[in-house]
Amino acid sequence: MIMSSKIGDPIRPLSDSINAATRSVHTKLNKLVIFRLQLALPPQAEDASQYVSGLLHITPIYIAFESLWRAILKLPSPAEAHGSDKDESPGTVYNPVGLRLNDRSNADRRLIVDSRIDELLANIYFEGLQRSQALQQDLVSLTGWSDRTLAEQLNNASKSPILSDFLTHIETSVGNSPHILLAYGWVLYMALFSGGRFIRASLENIYPAFWIPASAQQPTPATLANITVTGVQPLSFFRFNTREGGDDLKREFKKRLLESEHCLTMPEREEVIEEARCIFEYMIQLVGELDDICGTDKEAAEARLLSLRSRDSVVVERERRQHFTEMARKTTTDAAAERTRSWVERAI
Repeated sequence: MIMSSKIGDPIRPLSDSINAATRSVHTKLNKLVIFRLQLALPPQAEDASQYVSGLLHITPIYIAFESLWRAILKLPSPAEAHGSDKDESPGTVYNPVGLRLNDRSNADRRLIVDSRIDELLANIYFEGLQRSQALQQDLVSLTGWSDRTLAEQLNNASKSPILSDFLTHIETSVGNSPHILLAYGWVLYMALFSGGRFIRASLENIYPAFWIPASAQQPTPATLANITVTGVQPLSFFRFNTREGGDDLKREFKKRLLESEHCLTMPEREEVIEEARCIFEYMIQLVGELDDICGTDKEAAEARLLSLRSRDSVVVERERRQHFTEMARKTTTDAAAERTRSWVERAI
């Protein structure tokens, strides 16, 4: 427990206060997500099209608050950080709150914050927790879309009423009260270490052919071999590239939040807690919106939002996917045979 007289004097850690205040909506959202996830996976779903629909609606949320967080701290975009000079690369092609991540001068004018809050946000910012790039990487892996097409699809998804309203809320609320980013960090990052682990385990157990891109484009033999034979699913969103699979990031995030939260005034703490409630409420509404998009008229929804499948019959689609799977297996078998022949020739 933290007791401090510097600014605020919290009764208990901020994280505990958030958890207590959001327990009911958190439980409701978990139930909704678990039930809807079942509808997007085998045997109810034949491929990852419904899963892609979900990612298209989650990705803009992470891009929104993460880009605003970086703008406040005057950090470079992911493309700049990796020395890329491309105008269109994942993380820069699309920004739901209108900030190009490689245009920090514009962001700086819009997001100038108190030095106290700036220091707080800098202390609990972790590049390794950022999920925008991972989400876009998964979408590209699942669909084979170009950067331009990815941007168009994300923009289309962001025009749906609930998501559009949520993104506007994020921009306005963070602009007025930047400290509420703590709520987004706690709710949307820490969730990946609890319910996210359960979801990841469920996804990793799916037969590999499910992840074969369901776009109209023909998957390449290399892509098929990678997914079907090696079992490397496009699940970067749920994976953290650290020695402990992200658990070290989780511990350090909690530690720094605990050490830094005394910088908040009591009204600011209440605003963070209230924003956490708001996040859960918006996410619950978003699940309902996805029901409308994907649930009742699956073919029309996919044609309008994803353009992922051709209009083949179920039988033709199943035969096509079986053919792709056999292609992948044959590609891998041929490659293994060639390696064996080369080894024998060298040995002789």
